[in-house]
Amino acid sequence: MAAKMKKPEMINQQVGWCPGCGHGIIQRLIAECCEELGMAEKTIQVVDIACAYWSIDTLNCDGIAGPHGRCAAVATGIKKIYPDSNVYVHAGDGCSYVIGLSETCYAAQRNVPITMIVVNNGIFGMTGGQMCPATTLVGDKTVSSKKGRDDKVAGEPFDMLNILQNYKIAYAARGSLCDPKQIDRTKKMLKKGFENQRDKKGFSIIEILSPCPTNWKLSPADAMKKMKEENEKVFPVKVYVDNGGEE
Repeated sequence: MAAKMKKPEMINQQVGWCPGCGHGIIQRLIAECCEELGMAEKTIQVVDIACAYWSIDTLNCDGIAGPHGRCAAVATGIKKIYPDSNVYVHAGDGCSYVIGLSETCYAAQRNVPITMIVVNNGIFGMTGGQMCPATTLVGDKTVSSKKGRDDKVAGEPFDMLNILQNYKIAYAARGSLCDPKQIDRTKKMLKKGFENQRDKKGFSIIEILSPCPTNWKLSPADAMKKMKEENEKVFPVKVYVDNGGEE
């Protein structure tokens, strides 16, 4: 890895996200936060191999794709080697809360000073659109729950931030991309997560509700409406933990 980090400016090239996907908005917010905080040249990203992987092609900064579900562990190792760098995770809900549940919990339990960004789109996206045990809503249809998620068979989705707030961490919050007001609020949450890392306050996790029109089989507009009217009822947009002041 180069001693001098790259500057995480947006790269003008085509990427693989579907029309209406929220990942691109999130990448823009990350770039703006790093630039505004003067952390651009010391940023290192750790991405999942699923939909979040395309962020490797959108930000001009050092980064690595961790094994599926192991992003928090990879970020922990990088932070140990480069303690003054700005290390963040960009991963999905399946990576972070299902296959990588233990890695996420142990990073929080150790209060590792990294910034973890989890995209909650209620589905395992790039692996075919299967039900995500942590976030798929009851009744939602996926390729592995064709009649809709049955809570008697698969249980109910769970609010991971409600669990992590019991750990001694710096920050836990959930934002949304449903409208410009919420996008602006989400940016403030992301900036707080990066500020906490800069100030060595500990582990920060920002979950972001994001639409997945392709796997939800909805238009981008209808996907945004579903996210606002259905997903936010199960996953409320709010700050759960803030040991670094108001966001």
